[in-house]
Amino acid sequence: MEYQENLFAEWSYSQQEWDEFVDIEKANKKEDNIYFGVGILILGTIVLMLFRQTSFLGGLVFAAPLAFLIPWLRMKISYRHLKKGVVNPFVKIYSDHLLINDKRIELFADKKRVKSLKIIEAKNDKKLLEFDVQWLTRKGPTNDEFRILIPKDKLEEAKSLVKKL
Repeated sequence: MEYQENLFAEWSYSQQEWDEFVDIEKANKKEDNIYFGVGILILGTIVLMLFRQTSFLGGLVFAAPLAFLIPWLRMKISYRHLKKGVVNPFVKIYSDHLLINDKRIELFADKKRVKSLKIIEAKNDKKLLEFDVQWLTRKGPTNDEFRILIPKDKLEEAKSLVKKL
C-alpha cells in the first residue's frame, strides 16, 4: 500500500503521448545497450586473450554471446515499464520510488540513491525528467538512468521536483 504523504507528483498521459515517449526512450536505451555490448565484446575478448591465453577468435567466440545476452536481458528486466499500448498510462513520483503503470522502480534504498535529477530535451520538443540512480556494488558504484515524460502542463511542477530532490 502506498502512502499518499510521500507522493510528490502524479502525471497521466494519453495513449498516443505514452507510445511516442516509449519510442523515444527505447531508442535511447538501445543506443546505450549497443555501446555496452561493444564494450563487453572488446574487453571480454582482450581479457580472455591476456588471462586465459586464448586466440583472438576464441576470445571473440566466448565474448560475443555475453555481448548480446547481457544487454538484451538488461532491456527485458530493467525496463519492463516501457510498453506501448498501455490504457491510461500514468507515473507517480514518490519520495523513494517511481510507480510507472504499476511497475515499481526504486530510487532510494539501503545502498541506492538518486545521484542527480534533471530535465532534458527529447525529440519532438518533448521534455523528460531524468533520474540518475546510483547503487553500490563490490567493484564500486554503478548507475542507471530512468527517464519519464513531463506532460506539457506539468513543466513547472517538474522544475519544482528537481529543486526539491
